[in-house]
Amino acid sequence: MNVKVLSIKPTNEPRLHEVLLSIGADMHKFLFTTEVNQLGDKSLQTTDGNREFSEVFRFNQRVAMNVSKLVVKFYNKEVVEFPADVGNFVTPEEAVSKLKSFQNDRVLESYEGNRDGMTKEQSTEEIGSEVRHRATALLEKLPDAMLGEVVQFLESLSVKANNAG
Repeated sequence: MNVKVLSIKPTNEPRLHEVLLSIGADMHKFLFTTEVNQLGDKSLQTTDGNREFSEVFRFNQRVAMNVSKLVVKFYNKEVVEFPADVGNFVTPEEAVSKLKSFQNDRVLESYEGNRDGMTKEQSTEEIGSEVRHRATALLEKLPDAMLGEVVQFLESLSVKANNAG
């Protein structure tokens, strides 16, 4: 099914946008939030769809990233032409049938000995916190000349991370 962004409109709250999409013949509205944080002398802008958006596009991350890119353009007052074709939607069943079988729980398995009755969700939060801490430490060691490229990379990961959860 073809996915199109039909409109992006600001709401009464700053940094919050309402996005109207068509997925095939169905219409959907989602809210997107944009945050801007300082990283040294660079700004890191992240734009995230609400929980419903993340759930609907869980198996369509490329489409989700394309939608987010348009919201970023709109937020930055760049021209966005509507309707904007952002890709093809696949159902969870179609996505699963295309996946190669592999295990990606090695990180969680490495924490098995430290969990002491914690739930998998708590362990995942603990890992996320540690990853953020390590990433911040690495970023602080980078030369200023590389920060622009790093900011772009981190912004591209934002959609992927939110859709994975």
